[in-house]
Amino acid sequence: MKLRPAILFTTAYGAGLATGLLHFGAPLGVVGVALAAAFFAQRPLVTLLTAAALLGRLSGEITWLAEAESCAARLPTGRLSLSIRLLEPADSSGGRLYVQPLGACRGPVSARWPENRALSAGLTVSAVARWIPRSGVAGRPAGTLVVSRIEGASGRPSPGARLRTALAHTSQTLYGARAPMVDALILGRRGGIDRTLQDRFAQSGLVHLLSISGFHVGVITAWVFLFCRALRLGRGGSFVLAAAASAAYVAFLGWPAPATRAAALAALLALGRVRQRLVETNALLSVTCLCVLLIDPWAMVDLGAWLSAAALWGASTFSKWTDRTLGEAAWWRTLGSSVGATLATAPITAAALGAVAVVGIALNFLAIPLAAVAVPGVLASLLVYPLWPAMAGALASGAGLTLHLLELLALAGASLPGGHTVGAAELRSAVPWAAGLAVSLWCIGKRNTLAEAVRRWSWAAVVVLWSSLLWTWVPRTANTGSDLALHFLDVGQGDGAVVRTPAGRWVLIDAGPRSRYADAGRRVVAPFLASRGVRELAVVIVSHAHADHLGGVQSVLERFDAGMIIEPGERVHDPLYYGFLDDLAAGAIPWHAARTGERFVLDGVAFTVLHPDPRWSGWGEDVNEDSLVMLIEYGSFQALFAGDAGFPAEAEMRSRAPAVDLLKVGHHGSRGSTGDEWLDSLRPRAAVISVGQNKYAHPSVPTLRRLRDHKVDVWRTDRDGTITVTTDGTRMTMHSGRRETMYDVRENQLQP
Repeated sequence: MKLRPAILFTTAYGAGLATGLLHFGAPLGVVGVALAAAFFAQRPLVTLLTAAALLGRLSGEITWLAEAESCAARLPTGRLSLSIRLLEPADSSGGRLYVQPLGACRGPVSARWPENRALSAGLTVSAVARWIPRSGVAGRPAGTLVVSRIEGASGRPSPGARLRTALAHTSQTLYGARAPMVDALILGRRGGIDRTLQDRFAQSGLVHLLSISGFHVGVITAWVFLFCRALRLGRGGSFVLAAAASAAYVAFLGWPAPATRAAALAALLALGRVRQRLVETNALLSVTCLCVLLIDPWAMVDLGAWLSAAALWGASTFSKWTDRTLGEAAWWRTLGSSVGATLATAPITAAALGAVAVVGIALNFLAIPLAAVAVPGVLASLLVYPLWPAMAGALASGAGLTLHLLELLALAGASLPGGHTVGAAELRSAVPWAAGLAVSLWCIGKRNTLAEAVRRWSWAAVVVLWSSLLWTWVPRTANTGSDLALHFLDVGQGDGAVVRTPAGRWVLIDAGPRSRYADAGRRVVAPFLASRGVRELAVVIVSHAHADHLGGVQSVLERFDAGMIIEPGERVHDPLYYGFLDDLAAGAIPWHAARTGERFVLDGVAFTVLHPDPRWSGWGEDVNEDSLVMLIEYGSFQALFAGDAGFPAEAEMRSRAPAVDLLKVGHHGSRGSTGDEWLDSLRPRAAVISVGQNKYAHPSVPTLRRLRDHKVDVWRTDRDGTITVTTDGTRMTMHSGRRETMYDVRENQLQP
């Protein structure tokens, strides 16, 4: 297939832009390599692409220079007093919204607004707040402004701000409890939607309906076009007015990347119709993507932008094949579009989110017509209300019914077994889906007839069938039943474990490391919990404030509610730890500093704190030695999680440590932990070492030797992968992808 210059130009520009945004290579070095390539090639097309790449790199560098002046980069960390302008209306329930700090910075920031302080968009207030910075995608400055007190309200809202406030109030009046869903459909505000409902839409493959996407803009554009045609306007004029309406709508929303791409597509299609030009689909898509990158360079690293472009490419590619081989009936076109969009976005969602909802292929047959009726119905009700409230109420009744049907459809799809798959959010998760996309493209080749496509799909189905049969032989991780289950997750060089009580409640103990390039909480822990259908964590236990234990917790808390956070409570001068505490305060999540002797019980499972004790003479000298050490008991079974405790803490705890069946080895098996006296007291049957590739030589040879001398069966996450322990209180079974062993649980007695 010969790629058109428009596609190559956009690709080269995007590649250059990505190197600038990701700080890949020194600017002068990149320029030198590009110019050398153009010089030696001496071909016009290569010169053009080199120029595109250099322009992209220049745009990336300029974008970073501009970002240095943004409020997200310039606001000082901690408590501050400032003036802010509301960019969205704030209701009495509080929540998240965007505000514009006034002063020597520019650009909006995300804010958490207090309850009982409803204000209109566009007003300026004096506020006392705390700025909690964090690093966004590609290191872009981001954060949350937690507003605690507001004084005064002044200013004259702009017409756009007054319109936003009026739409929000009208939405609440007409739709009541369903107003957050209306705000998401029309205004792109998802902060008020119940998290469980969002998860249902995601698991059913319908989450694109809850965000402003190309679909929404396309629906509105189509309805405006039909309205213009009903007024007997010409096709060219109708296309122009529809494109103008879509551009005005997207501008009102603030030019989000997926909607901007759809508006650009509408404008180019209108131009093509007026000039009677037939434009190649992929070239048109590439030009619209280029328009998005010119308006918002950060769209290059934005997941929503990638999903939007991939979905449109997949839908157009597969629907063209169904038009050619199956006919242009609406059902066949919907099938082709739905399959194409799902397959094209599956590798991206698998790598970035660890989830793919294949059930969406079928549900979109119902969801797309419902949404195509709901979106214009909702929008019409909001616009008509000031002029004709009775008509607006009637429109809202019909649109509310379609919204309710969408909710039921999402609920049904989410509960369908096998409807969605969840795995680790990492690049290798995308491999099978990328392979499926490649095979599908091979099957629907440009010259392939329906018979040839069926023959190729049949061969592919045979391969998938045999692969599935082989896959059934792979051991599975248990997570159901009435037993206690402990899952030691393979999070790399760090700790991350999940406990499932017999009644199905979940406890998280650490969430692995986080760095600029990897986040075990997002990549491993959250997908693991989601795959088990977890909605809420009863307790989150953080052993201590080091990044290889605490780092992934933030990503987990962004996805799952937590009933209580328990950690040592030692003041650690680390931005990660302070940011963690600020996030808890911002989310109003209960927090408790654990102390020796404290105990709580969940569904018959006892959790006892053996350490830390602030009265200990070594308290505060080493964060590792102040780790929260937890004893878990169920029936006769006992397991001990040692955090990163070493020899000093072991000596302090030894007098009150019971004999246990399972030991989570302290400090990843370092030389300074798991001493002989400690093992003499615990006498574990088996031990788990949570470890990954590292420069510290963990686990150390002396520690492994001590474990071997005490006849302890050692399991390691770097070799065994995720390790699961299940017990009914009388015996325990340990298994991983490599092996399985059963142990008798002894009657344990507290050591003198």
